[in-house]
Amino acid sequence: MKWKPLIITVTCDPQLQDPLNPRTDELQTVEAIAREYNDANAAGAVMDHVHGLYSRDPVVQTDGRQLQVPDIEGTAAIVRNIREKFPQVGIQQGLASMRPEQKLELWEAIKPEMSSLNVNSHDEYFDPYPDQVKPVCCYSVHPINELRQYFQWASQHGVKPELECFDTGAFDAIRIIRDGIFWTDDGHREEETGLLEDPLWCTFFFGWPGQSCQPMTDLALFNQIYHQPERINWSMSCMSRCPREYWAQINRGVLQNGHIRVGYEDCGRHPDGSYASTNADLVDRAVQMARLVGRPIATPAEAREMIGLRSA
Repeated sequence: MKWKPLIITVTCDPQLQDPLNPRTDELQTVEAIAREYNDANAAGAVMDHVHGLYSRDPVVQTDGRQLQVPDIEGTAAIVRNIREKFPQVGIQQGLASMRPEQKLELWEAIKPEMSSLNVNSHDEYFDPYPDQVKPVCCYSVHPINELRQYFQWASQHGVKPELECFDTGAFDAIRIIRDGIFWTDDGHREEETGLLEDPLWCTFFFGWPGQSCQPMTDLALFNQIYHQPERINWSMSCMSRCPREYWAQINRGVLQNGHIRVGYEDCGRHPDGSYASTNADLVDRAVQMARLVGRPIATPAEAREMIGLRSA
């Protein structure tokens, strides 16, 4: 098997996955968050999955959703800081769990290279410490016509979608969008092709808690790989209360020639259970893991070419 250069994405926000991470309170300011990403980039990350600053819906709202609410100005300041120091590193705007109009406003403010869009539905229940900390919930259905609107906006703004795939149902949504046949609410048939530009970038999710959870096992990974759509690149995001299981799944992704995401949002611990002192430490562990099997690490320029992004 010929190795592809490994694209490492980093995500530095521990609030959802592990609110008891000792650095959670520290990573709440523009300066601290930006510094964390820049250190991780120096360690080998080439794509920054940025939540930025945000708040949350306290309960399910009248629109049936319980989502995250971005701080546009604060997030834009973080992105400016990263780009000043690492202009070639890609910005992948995170928080797929926000309302469409807020996502559009954020795109216009930060002009990300990529943006997270969930092609399943959000049904998440973050409860790492059910006896100590109130769980954080996230709920939203993403109908096909909403996805169509997202992809129209993405094309207009030069944003490549990061397609969040929580199970193989996401692949059917991709098929529908690629086929380009849509029905409006008032019953009109419309055709619109070319909304998704090849190669797609898909992130497979394992161990994320909630009613859409896929187990973090080799069988779950192989199921996604076996059923993956044509003309895609895939990465993976994992969550686990057991760090050994987490790093085993990340290792499988490296060995299967996929790409990986690491950082406090996914798992902030080393295999022995100790907390990583920084996100850069987690990136470095992934770099060393790849190098042990002879897999090269992608440079920012290589990552942009593989993903299909414009030059910095």
